[in-house]
Amino acid sequence: MKGTILRLIGSVLIASCIGLGLPGNANAQDQEPRPVLGGHRFIWNPFTQSPYPRTMVRNLTGGGRFTNVEFIPSFDLGEDITVEAVKGDLLFAELEFAYMHQIQPWLGMWGSVGALARLGTDSGALLAAGVTAIVGYELGWLFKLYEGETFVFSGTAALANDGVTDVNLLRWVKGVVGDDPRPTLASSSPRLRGKGGVRGAWGINETWGVQFLSEFGYGESTVRPGENKAFWDVAGSTSLDLYPRTEVPLGFVLSASSRSFPREGGNPDIRTVDVGLRTAFTARDSYLIALDTNWNGFQLEDGDDIGLIRVGLSLQLYF
Repeated sequence: MKGTILRLIGSVLIASCIGLGLPGNANAQDQEPRPVLGGHRFIWNPFTQSPYPRTMVRNLTGGGRFTNVEFIPSFDLGEDITVEAVKGDLLFAELEFAYMHQIQPWLGMWGSVGALARLGTDSGALLAAGVTAIVGYELGWLFKLYEGETFVFSGTAALANDGVTDVNLLRWVKGVVGDDPRPTLASSSPRLRGKGGVRGAWGINETWGVQFLSEFGYGESTVRPGENKAFWDVAGSTSLDLYPRTEVPLGFVLSASSRSFPREGGNPDIRTVDVGLRTAFTARDSYLIALDTNWNGFQLEDGDDIGLIRVGLSLQLYF
């Protein structure tokens, strides 16, 4: 029932977006495709997003490796015998597509779909950690509240729904040995969330720019099905565009964020810390090609602290 309601809401919102968007596109013809503020052409990044309701489409493809994962904890067999913990790595892959439609110069609507997956790198890791997949979508509104010569400030409201599917053989074996009446090999948990927040940008000059994001929301917990929790997300970034002054077609964005609801499916009670570097081709104002290198530290459901190192390729087209 919940899925049917969400699909109906999404269909109505998209239909209204397309219908209302026609008048707004006439005004959009006077705008540069990529946002420019204070002479700085901003480089979109996945941490702070964009405060501009511009019509665009983007995709992100990436992968990485979870490090320092403890598959089996250490334990004592006797007073003088200790079995050391078994640790290893997990592979990570992600794919995301997003589209934003400018309804009016101050109002836009976006929709995105994405998938994340993690699995062990060898037979031992695959047995202990299993396979986890997270698939979902998000629908949201972006409304510009203020724009000056060097500063822009916008608000957001969004509804996100995704689910975590987990296949774990070791958990099933433990359930059988422990006389669990219903040992679980595969589990699936939904995660419906509503959120809102603010985004902003400051164009210092042609070369430098600053962006920020702050969001707060409420929704279902993946780790504890049936329990709702509040969550937050804050992020900031500094961008450097070499092209306007040196004609070197490169730009760089250094970003950092802290989240209480890790999208990789970690423990929702422990905040995560993300640091990222984006290297982008900036010679064109109608599209952006970027290479991302990120480090993410967070905690798994069982309490293990791990790190995630990943690399991704992103393409964004403006219309």
